[in-house]
Amino acid sequence: MRIRGYAAGTPCWSELRTSDPTGSIEFYHELFGWKPVGDTGGPRVDFHLRDMAVAGLSASADIGTPSAWLTYVATDDTAATVDATARAGGVAVAPAVRHPDRGVSALVADPQGAVFGLWQRGPFPGAQVTAEPGTICWNELATRDVAGAGSFYGTVFGWTARASAFGGTDGYQDWLRQTREVAGLIEMGERYPPQVPAHWRTTFEVDDCATAVQRCSSLGGQITFGPYEAGPGTYAQLTDPLGASFGIIAVCPEYRASLG
Repeated sequence: MRIRGYAAGTPCWSELRTSDPTGSIEFYHELFGWKPVGDTGGPRVDFHLRDMAVAGLSASADIGTPSAWLTYVATDDTAATVDATARAGGVAVAPAVRHPDRGVSALVADPQGAVFGLWQRGPFPGAQVTAEPGTICWNELATRDVAGAGSFYGTVFGWTARASAFGGTDGYQDWLRQTREVAGLIEMGERYPPQVPAHWRTTFEVDDCATAVQRCSSLGGQITFGPYEAGPGTYAQLTDPLGASFGIIAVCPEYRASLG
């Protein structure tokens, strides 16, 4: 489905930060069929599916640092949202940067240390296609302080948390902006090692979860857990060869139909 814009307070883009752009480009091309667009030797490229941007890649200067997926949330005023972040107990990680012919970005972190981006659109709104295999379908926050996260994101974006209809017994919640589900929230329990900080993660839709898991493994990635049956479909969490964690899900027809 083609997307032409995002409301403020809505996740709109995900970017892979990696010290090995060439290796990362090869991995995601083989896994999802993405084509890199831009200077593959430069600091930033877009991944395209057909002729539409689905995600980005940014070269990290820290060789050996694990790669990571970064979630961006749309804003109408980057500076004002950075200020709101600080007032709510978060911190600015990187100052606002204007990208010619694209928009304005900044990096911030919530009080628990989960880093995310802010995106004020110019001509470029964010991901241009969603709700089909090979595209971003969900972003979620994993944190040890659910109450603190609720206070922070409620203050900055006006989000409220509600128990998910698909949460089962793990306490999974959905973030709502007004009445619309925009992201997920999960409490980090015992299966997360103490050294793993609070973080945002990205989930991509696939045609077949088991096939994608096998392909990831053959390309040098790792399977963190899964596949297993979640409410909306078959889910697995993977790690690419450079250390970036992400989810995949094959959406079941019944859930797709419920979305209208």
